[in-house]
Amino acid sequence: MEFSSLAVSVLATTGLFLCPIFLSVGIILLIRKRLRSHRVSPLTADLLRPAGHTLQQQIQDLQIDLFSQMLFTPLTMMMIGFYLLLQSYIDKRAMSTTVMLISGVVMLGLFIYGTTKTYKMANKVQHLKLGYSCELAVGQELDQIVRPQQHPYRVYHDIPFDGFNIDHLIICPNGVFVIETKGRSKPINNGEKQFKVRVENDALHFPNHVEKAPLEQVRRNVTTVRNWLNSATGTEVPVGGVLVLPGWFVDLRQKITFPYIVSAAALPKQLPQFRAGSLELAQIQAIAHQVEQKVRDVAKAG
Repeated sequence: MEFSSLAVSVLATTGLFLCPIFLSVGIILLIRKRLRSHRVSPLTADLLRPAGHTLQQQIQDLQIDLFSQMLFTPLTMMMIGFYLLLQSYIDKRAMSTTVMLISGVVMLGLFIYGTTKTYKMANKVQHLKLGYSCELAVGQELDQIVRPQQHPYRVYHDIPFDGFNIDHLIICPNGVFVIETKGRSKPINNGEKQFKVRVENDALHFPNHVEKAPLEQVRRNVTTVRNWLNSATGTEVPVGGVLVLPGWFVDLRQKITFPYIVSAAALPKQLPQFRAGSLELAQIQAIAHQVEQKVRDVAKAG
């Protein structure tokens, strides 16, 4: 009776530990499968590789392996302990000194092996991060070839503010533009992809729902950027907003929209036509200097 109770306790403890993990993974896989059957990506073409893309992929893969390794060693040691305890009660006698010694050596060896492997993997991640940072640095320098200092366009990404980030910021002769990207998957109705979003009554009418929040977000961000640049430069800076919907055909049913609303494919052609005001090259350089103080904060790896 004592053995049965212990066995049940050991199995229940193990089950309580492992079942939530397997259950969570199963639910996630089921949700992903269900979503994929009803929706598709709005993007219609593969993307160009950014600088350091391969290293970034290697870092992500290695971080997953590192996390798995950090779980594997203690879980294996715990299962060995459970097995020895269970075996001791099956035999109805305490573990012998020899068994305890061998088990101790095995678990110590497992701990040393796991710790050494974890250290090597963590060291490799750090090495890859250094390489990735260097590739980004070279890529940013190469950007100067096609975007020299005298060129009137400046593009910045992921600009941090208090509690939120702005996707992209463009400084050009027609003003400063806050560009926000909203990715929305395309629903499949009757086996066909729905690709059109209608802009009407100051709202985005997607095939299965209506949204106003993205437009309101861009307007708030425009106000934030305008106030910040006015304060930082001591001049009135013209700031506009652009909402980009990659992969969607934008059907404008209202003549005037603020912010501008375009698809990603149409952005290069339409951006020069957008106007928030007028900026001279000296103003562009002054504004760019302020923005760079905010975004040049990616720490050197090493």
